[in-house]
Amino acid sequence: MSGVRGAAALRREIRDRARRERLTTTIQALGDTEAGREFGLLRLNSFEDFRASVPLLDPVTHAERVTARLGFGLDEFDGETLSAASVERAAVRAAWVEQLGSTRPRRIAVLHAAADDLLVERMRLDDLRTLGDAVEIMRINTMPTDPERLIEDLRRFRADMMLVPSLATCGWLEQLLRAPLERKLPQLRWLMAEHDLDERVRSRLPVINAGWLHGAGRVGLPARRSPHDAFTLAVRSSLIELLPHGDPENDRRQQLTERTVLPEAAILGERYELVLSSPLGFLRLRSGLHVRVVGFSNPGLIEAAASDEPGATGSHSLPCPRVVRLPTPPADAALEGVTLTGAWLTASVRQAFLPEDPALIAAEIAADPDALDVSGRASRTGLDPFTDTELGASRAGSRRRGPKPRALVVRLEVQGQAVPAFPMRVSERIDLDLRRRSGAYDWLRTADELWEPRVVIARSGTARKTRERRIRALWGSVARPVVQMA
Repeated sequence: MSGVRGAAALRREIRDRARRERLTTTIQALGDTEAGREFGLLRLNSFEDFRASVPLLDPVTHAERVTARLGFGLDEFDGETLSAASVERAAVRAAWVEQLGSTRPRRIAVLHAAADDLLVERMRLDDLRTLGDAVEIMRINTMPTDPERLIEDLRRFRADMMLVPSLATCGWLEQLLRAPLERKLPQLRWLMAEHDLDERVRSRLPVINAGWLHGAGRVGLPARRSPHDAFTLAVRSSLIELLPHGDPENDRRQQLTERTVLPEAAILGERYELVLSSPLGFLRLRSGLHVRVVGFSNPGLIEAAASDEPGATGSHSLPCPRVVRLPTPPADAALEGVTLTGAWLTASVRQAFLPEDPALIAAEIAADPDALDVSGRASRTGLDPFTDTELGASRAGSRRRGPKPRALVVRLEVQGQAVPAFPMRVSERIDLDLRRRSGAYDWLRTADELWEPRVVIARSGTARKTRERRIRALWGSVARPVVQMA
């Protein structure tokens, strides 16, 4: 930020004081870095300038243009300034206390992988310590090979609350133990989870919404109104923008706009992708986190409810969206000459199954890396003769050139056994459905420029083992769509 004029412009442009403070801190923390100099952060005078100067960055581009170029030098900022961990901690505690009732946990077992950023890890543990001065925390970063060993450690610790990244972790443990958790851990009274709160478990213990943390900081607060898996966006802790997305079920040819909207301008019922910026090293990252707005909360009332002073009123009046998580839309598949939308591909696989076919357990779709015709590509357009030399490797974007796959590969796992001709039948049905949906695909298939999809039947239990690996990772959501893009 340069001079008094820039600070005054920020005060005029941004009505929310918390957003102004987070933007100022972000510019001060990242302005002198190589990435900050590229985007000219120190010359920005308003939040609109920030949105106009810094483009939306997908995770791969953000890693190349921002993360890899931050370097070191944030030592002059304390952890609270960078993470804003305590700004909305009282609201998180108030939401937890409302669900806990009159009792408080004394021993909390945190079964969660450690965050990459120590400030985010400290934020999670400090939030739990607000539940009582004498709270003891046992940290478990990795899942033991033997679940009985984990249960024995929890029994010795006498944990009365267990925090997990996904409620599916509890269901998986119950499946291995063949009993509800409270039968093996009689002292356990609460479960707390961040993801998959609608997962079915055998336990009858109350499930508490843990909130939503990201590498950029705090993203969501546990909502104090239904649905139980909803979050109130933490607009005072992070710079959050919303990128409108069409519903892939209704708008399969959705055209994404590069123009984001601010949280207070969100539309009820619409779908958005979160765009995150923070002093922790994030500049307009398209996070891949999708939400649907189900309501709005008054941040002033949230702040007043979290205050211990009677009659207190909040100082922030802009409405905060209350959202629920949505699965990431299926990615598109780029073939030679045409790009097929992910929603079309997943729908084609679902409709390829008839009532008399074996039940579908899981499916993955991707462009087949083995379906390449390098000689045909070279004869028509000519490949760069310097691609395999040092000159070709040094050219910008040289890694992205080259032939694209000419067919799809679909990996299916079905219940029971399938006849040998079943993969060929499914391939024909998928191919016919895609021809009906896409004229370009139909023309290329007729000209034999594209080949029929290749269907592979996976070994029984593949989806279960993949899900188990995600559970054992102790990080993020476990639930995945039945049909997904690989």
